[in-house]
Amino acid sequence: MPKVEGTYPHSITKEEASNASKKAITKLVASFEATDVVISSGLTGGEENVEFSCKSRGFSITGKVLIKESEVDVTVVLPMVAIAFKGLVQSAMDKHIPKHLGGANE
Repeated sequence: MPKVEGTYPHSITKEEASNASKKAITKLVASFEATDVVISSGLTGGEENVEFSCKSRGFSITGKVLIKESEVDVTVVLPMVAIAFKGLVQSAMDKHIPKHLGGANE
């Protein structure tokens, strides 16, 4: 499965970064015109994370945001048949995620 990954710095608390990540993911999947959106948060290996899944144009998309002290690591997993959309997903991530982590309100 093709993965789109990005690391984005932040200077807010982990709790604020988690909340900001949820908002950013909401905007991200909205840009995909997604349906059946599920966004949840929890702990994996002692690290806080935000996980999501959705359907867009008939494709199932999943992803995870790992919240760290000064950055977040974002991974979006696409089905093989959606590999052509990898660049669009990367652009959408680069647009929405830093905006929210920087404290900008939309």
